[in-house]
Amino acid sequence: MFFRFLSYNTIIVLGKLISSFVVSKVSAIYLGPSGYALLGNFRNIFQIVLGVSANGFESGTIKHIAENRDDKSYHSKIVSSIISFSFILSLFMGILLLIFACELSEITLKTSNYSYVFRYLAFLLPLISINFIILYIINGLQKIKTYAKLIVLVSLINALLTFFLIYYYRLEGAFIATILVSAVTLTLSLLIKDVRDILSKVVLNAKNVSIQIICSMSVYVTMATYSTILISITYFLIRNQIISNYGENTAGYWEAMNKISTFYMVFFTSVFTLYLLPKLSVNKSVVGYRSIMSSYFKRLIPLALIIFLILFLLRTFVVKLFLSEEFEIIEQYFLLQFIGDFIKIIGFSLAFQFHAKKMVTFYFITDAVIYLSFYLLSLYFLDQFDIKGVFYAHILSCILYFLAVSFFIFTKNNKYLEASAE
Repeated sequence: MFFRFLSYNTIIVLGKLISSFVVSKVSAIYLGPSGYALLGNFRNIFQIVLGVSANGFESGTIKHIAENRDDKSYHSKIVSSIISFSFILSLFMGILLLIFACELSEITLKTSNYSYVFRYLAFLLPLISINFIILYIINGLQKIKTYAKLIVLVSLINALLTFFLIYYYRLEGAFIATILVSAVTLTLSLLIKDVRDILSKVVLNAKNVSIQIICSMSVYVTMATYSTILISITYFLIRNQIISNYGENTAGYWEAMNKISTFYMVFFTSVFTLYLLPKLSVNKSVVGYRSIMSSYFKRLIPLALIIFLILFLLRTFVVKLFLSEEFEIIEQYFLLQFIGDFIKIIGFSLAFQFHAKKMVTFYFITDAVIYLSFYLLSLYFLDQFDIKGVFYAHILSCILYFLAVSFFIFTKNNKYLEASAE
């Protein structure tokens, strides 16, 4: 099952990597390090907005659908409730974006001239959110082939739109491309039968929206919103601290290293959400949990080490391929980034039990540990080691996170699971 999943996941990851390659290469050539830094700021705001209206639904949607996909009646109610709730939150966030467009542009992009970008985001947010929700529903149904088709479609549109808009409109084009990709994808995805079936269920079951399901989903939305805000604000503050101390170009180098990190983290994130989360969601016993995680880590850890070793040996080629010679300086940061990311991958894998079993308090605590420690350690180490200090902070914060997650999993797991399967 794991290797069958990997074959589909490979298609998904290849689609995302090709798209990321085009986006990264075009951004490196036409935006440069300083453009990378400002685009990073905009994406942080975009992530916060999506965290509330869409991304916050991922774990809850996958869990509810995976647990009830054989009950067609209840499944229809779940789909209708989730999309309706997401639409309401999108409208709410859209209103806030319209009200504070100028202020957001001034704070994040250093000028009010880009306020119109936030207004565009406000109007397109419902379409963007629904596109993400559909992906989560198809994931929960374990329709991996359809999921792969949609991801490839998203990747293709992302590559084409980003190339065209950045080539002709530079930084403005990068902002607009970030917004347009999901909205355009939703329109084209209507050609896929599974997508049309999901949306038709929403229309046919509009009167069957369940307050109980919405309340249940609100827990996951709260968890993801909390996490997204922590992540985005942490990276935003660190990036601006680097800009203040060392300039936009240096912040752009750090942002570029983060971009390289996202290339391979795409693969591991897919493993988390497509393979691990559905299994943990339906598991009811401690014995089952140990069996799932043991089998998972036996495959994941060697695979992660091989990927990191290959990337490290090819780091000069990777920088030139995905970025440009202007970013060669980041080669010295690869090993530090890999060490932190490897520890993070292990910690995140363990932490998906928090999503699967609604271990909300532990989720809040551990996320606070990793992101608050990352920010505080970055401030300290930036003074001590210049830009390398941020990477030292990354490693230490990931170690603290792994220790915190491990403590809660191994001391509290038995309260959420039976001793053995019935």
